[in-house]
Amino acid sequence: MQSQSQAESGSQAGTTGVEEIIVTAQRIGENLQDVPIAVTALSAAALEARGLTNNQSLEGAIPSLTMTKSAQSNQPYLRGVGSNGAAGVDEMSVATYLDGFYIASPLSNQYNFNNLARIEVLKGPQGTLFGRNATGGVIQLITKEPTQERQAQFDIGYGNYQTIDVNGYVSGGLAPGLAVDLAVQHHNQLEGYGVNLGTGTDVYLNQNSSVRSKWVYTGSSTKITLLLNYDRLSSRLILQNTPEADAAFGTTPLGRFNGLEGVDPQNKARRMFAGLRVEQDLGFANLISASMVAKYNQRYGRQRDPGYPLGEAIDEAMQYSQEFLLQGKNKSGIQWQAGAYFFDYSSDIQLILKGSQFAPLNPEISATGKTSSSAIFAQVTYEIVPSLKITGGLRYTWDKYETRKAKTFLPSLNFTATSPDRVTKTDNPTWRLALDYQIGPDIMAYVSYNRGIKSGGYSIYAPNTPKFDPEKLDAYEVGLKTQLFDNAVRFNVAGFYYDYANLQVNTIIQGGLSSQILNAASARIYGIDADFEVVPFRNFTLSGGFGILDAKYRDFPGAPSTSPNGVAVPGGINAAGNYLVNAPKFSASLSGTYVIPSSLGDFRVSGTVSHKGRSFATADNLLAFPSYTLVSALLGWTNTAGAVGIDLWASNLTDERYYIQKTATGTGWSQLDGPPRTYGARLKAKF
Repeated sequence: MQSQSQAESGSQAGTTGVEEIIVTAQRIGENLQDVPIAVTALSAAALEARGLTNNQSLEGAIPSLTMTKSAQSNQPYLRGVGSNGAAGVDEMSVATYLDGFYIASPLSNQYNFNNLARIEVLKGPQGTLFGRNATGGVIQLITKEPTQERQAQFDIGYGNYQTIDVNGYVSGGLAPGLAVDLAVQHHNQLEGYGVNLGTGTDVYLNQNSSVRSKWVYTGSSTKITLLLNYDRLSSRLILQNTPEADAAFGTTPLGRFNGLEGVDPQNKARRMFAGLRVEQDLGFANLISASMVAKYNQRYGRQRDPGYPLGEAIDEAMQYSQEFLLQGKNKSGIQWQAGAYFFDYSSDIQLILKGSQFAPLNPEISATGKTSSSAIFAQVTYEIVPSLKITGGLRYTWDKYETRKAKTFLPSLNFTATSPDRVTKTDNPTWRLALDYQIGPDIMAYVSYNRGIKSGGYSIYAPNTPKFDPEKLDAYEVGLKTQLFDNAVRFNVAGFYYDYANLQVNTIIQGGLSSQILNAASARIYGIDADFEVVPFRNFTLSGGFGILDAKYRDFPGAPSTSPNGVAVPGGINAAGNYLVNAPKFSASLSGTYVIPSSLGDFRVSGTVSHKGRSFATADNLLAFPSYTLVSALLGWTNTAGAVGIDLWASNLTDERYYIQKTATGTGWSQLDGPPRTYGARLKAKF
């Protein structure tokens, strides 16, 4: 049985051609070049060569991907499609999967890489096989498989800003057929990039630790996989006024990473995750059961941020899911899959608003949001004639969203205002239709039409506001996948057109007291993106890609518009013709790796250049992200046995200033800087 966890990359670095990449974009192991979907796949070696250590940095290797960051979460946007919800219950438009398990909360979407086999980024709606809230696409994080053979690898690193990194991975067999691994990771940044001038405390620093384990039993016709994850994260990030806000308020800029708050910001989070996957060979098909439970706890305070202005937010969430999937074996040119999916997610939030602008009331808002979902789905691929295949898929999803126990407490008056419990139910189909043709042994062309849905609900921070409807995206795509010149070049390109309705947009309301999700009327998106890899001669690899995007609102009446000093335009504006947020017109990346063998071992030189064009943070297109270019490099040595090595690395070599978040609220325009130049050394050992 070749399943989600079994699919691996093929040939390794040092060959004379591009390596074969096996992906699970259609829930089965397939060669990347045979999949009629735009997919970017990165192996663990490719991630290391590019200096990518967490999913926040992925956009440096995937041009069509933009990652926005707040103190609470990473929010991915693919081809201009994403979401900026502030609460844990606000699921993302680009779904994240860990070893085949859906991770619902944006509060849990921060991962550091130390046990990954590969990452797959599926572009465009994936509503049939991956289901709800994969409107923009899917990011799959796939970890290593434990082996019967005992192995271990460790590395320790030190970088500027007194940053310590420790990683360890061990794997081996406990009994015949039973293998287990353990991955541990610790990152501790002791010196911040900046200072809170109000307290003298360092800010812009991060600490995180994780323990992950995978247990795999393999029998003659049964495979059982148990996943266990535990993560702790802590950060102190502080938003600053934008230059426009400083000019409007008449304030003096504080410096690139400095802030001014009377109390230090804090963000602490814990995540616990367990997943059980059972695969049974039934002869005519493989039956897969995937069960998951996860718990997220987050406490965040004293920071101006969407939904959490100058106060404290507490979010505790639980997630349960169960999937049954039956995968038929490819016989007579037919490959089929069918399944059922069940999902339950609840989030308890508490928002405590402090600061002079909220005095003397300083309200405390609390509520529970709950999502229940079930779905049935099927997909069939049929070879009409040799080299020509058609794929059809359909999924039907039932969603129920409710807010309960919503109340606002005014401590100065000892008064509590309650809101009624509210429930909304929706049911929607999603589908896929694709045609692919193998023009030659190394060239495949495809066309596809996909419908994606993101579920609706209520704004948990403003439970008395109207419900928001599901957003819908119809995607039309044509693509070409090629592997040419005796396997020396791989070039994949896709053109797409999106018809986007009922976009969900998170906005600040009530003078900055809380946030509300509302529907923009419609938008259209079209563009081209491409990936390539070239091996011109042995041990030298060039890879990269580009994205060209035109994403505009067709109509958006009542779009929020706020001046730099926080004054809102009454009734908003009609943003028709404006660009969607986080949708740069052009983005590109280029990476190169050269391995130099010698009697002393292998020396490796890697470098990456990535560029993001100008984009906008708000629908009124007044608050913009300037374009920027980042450069990173790595010099490495490994001994001839591959047992020990050392890396010297640097990120953002030119110390380019760029921004990973910009916000327009009732307290003014603010921004969050991306990391400055960082560098360090890493010692590695394998046994």
